[in-house]
Amino acid sequence: MKTLLDLGTQPLVNNLCATKEESLTAKRYRLRAEMADDMLINLDAESTVPPEELYEHYLYRSGINTPYVKHCEDMARLFVSSRRGTVIDVGGNDGTLLKAFRRTMRIENLINVDASSSMREENESAGIRYVEGYFSANMDLPRADIITSTNVFQHTSDVHKFLTAIVEHLHDDGIWLLEFPYTLNTLRTLQFDQFYHEHYYYWLMTPLIKLLSTYQLEVVHVEEHYIHGGSLRLIIRKDKDSWYKFDYAKYVEKEISFDYNGWNDKVAYKIKKDRETIENLDGTVAFFGAAAKGCVYMNALNLQASDKYLYIVDDTPAKEGKWMPGTGLQVVARDTLRYEKPDNLIILAHNFKDYIIKSLDGYDGNIITMFWGNHADF
Repeated sequence: MKTLLDLGTQPLVNNLCATKEESLTAKRYRLRAEMADDMLINLDAESTVPPEELYEHYLYRSGINTPYVKHCEDMARLFVSSRRGTVIDVGGNDGTLLKAFRRTMRIENLINVDASSSMREENESAGIRYVEGYFSANMDLPRADIITSTNVFQHTSDVHKFLTAIVEHLHDDGIWLLEFPYTLNTLRTLQFDQFYHEHYYYWLMTPLIKLLSTYQLEVVHVEEHYIHGGSLRLIIRKDKDSWYKFDYAKYVEKEISFDYNGWNDKVAYKIKKDRETIENLDGTVAFFGAAAKGCVYMNALNLQASDKYLYIVDDTPAKEGKWMPGTGLQVVARDTLRYEKPDNLIILAHNFKDYIIKSLDGYDGNIITMFWGNHADF
């Protein structure tokens, strides 16, 4: 195993804090990713955090994110001509994707399997069956015509348990829609902020295809999407029923030819240069997006509250008034920009930068993103 990335220690990115002091003294955990000879990338053993700590204070809501809602609508339309009766969404959060399936296909048997206890009421009020827990083969679930897992599979440290559950709960002629940030794009564009404790695996196609084949699962279609800084969407079926086998050779060729050596050094250089750039900005600085990647970025650069660094803007009501771990910076509502106008606004949620920039009409300060190239490969 070789080290791909070492970010030292980082707080848990989604566990926002109640006070500034709690934020500045938040517990930190080692964050180091390693790569095996077969190109499998994951966090090392000392970077693994128990799930109950990761998801204890989970505040993310899919439905707040307008670009993601549209992404879900487009995804559901893929199946509009299909006659499907049951859809299971693994890690479905507030039910945003399942609601899109209902609007598009009028499916009534919708099931959300999610580890968080805080999402039940929102799902059940929308008529979605909510099964709290980690997706497994022994769950009491009907066989699904469609199983979706978007931006979830990389969170799963026990992939064998997950894939066993896919085989168990998917109809023989069913479809598994798997979507994840494509790690080769992450590496090419130096998006080191995609690495945090909830993301245990960082998937390339080469090891993924090998893994799926051991469960007789076959990729029949691949699409590239800009969501989450560059993602792959895979349509997967049980091998015996596969009507088409996708030619993924171009992905394997690119992955094998990429130079993984020294990526950690490139990240360290970017962190150094970005900090210098931000420190040299004239005037005050605020940030936009109290998302996981933003927390990683702020802590990697060691940016903390001061007369220069003011606050973090976010549109999620549950996050507002809390404090980003490790920074001493409070999360505030967008309206704050109207009466406390910073000279500079740095977009931390750079994967949605185009939407955010358009939504900031009326803000006349300097808008900055440090990851302009995050869609370069797509």
